[in-house]
Amino acid sequence: MKLLKFAPLALGLAMTATQAHSAAYGVSLEWKTDDALTVFEGMNAQRSEFAKLVEQGVIHDLFVRHSTVDGKQFPIINFVMEADSADQVLKRLEHLPFFKDDVVKIADIRDIGTKWLDKEMIHNTYSLELTWLEPQQNLLVDQILGKDLQKVVNWNAQGVVTSAYLSIQDFDGNMKQPTYSIAVQARDEDHVQEMARELEAVKTESASYSIMYLGYKLNI
Repeated sequence: MKLLKFAPLALGLAMTATQAHSAAYGVSLEWKTDDALTVFEGMNAQRSEFAKLVEQGVIHDLFVRHSTVDGKQFPIINFVMEADSADQVLKRLEHLPFFKDDVVKIADIRDIGTKWLDKEMIHNTYSLELTWLEPQQNLLVDQILGKDLQKVVNWNAQGVVTSAYLSIQDFDGNMKQPTYSIAVQARDEDHVQEMARELEAVKTESASYSIMYLGYKLNI
């Protein structure tokens, strides 16, 4: 499919997402040990070292969810880190006690683009990420994103969306299209799916979506 020249909105979003000096990476952790005592004894040191990353300003969003190790409940985090690459994220984390001692591991890490909306709240939060199913004409992309991003702005004003990130999706043949992901406050995953179905990209079957439970967003 031959793509038209970028329409103003699509071009603006693409420039926003690509010209930033650093990207934002969503990181999800999971336990690598089943020894609850090891987790308990190392928790304070881990928190102290991770707090230094927060103080440096490289942690944009922080979410806490409940988890279990050997029948004991412990908090575990998902977070968004500013970095130039996924490798830089790994280098920043590898010196932390839980990583050095093989207590936790990275379950998922992905480039989620550049932050463009933020609302600090403490609530049950899910990520909603859109992926184009195939390249679209940029005039259509412009129309779809125009409707969806206005809805995201409205949700943000209502306190439903706590943050949003813009990124670029690559296709074969050097084709690129702007896309986005949002952090959503919701009752449960079904509620997030209802919201996803309100998005123009989903209604027109132009994009698929994925949902991940993040936990409770903390002010940092």
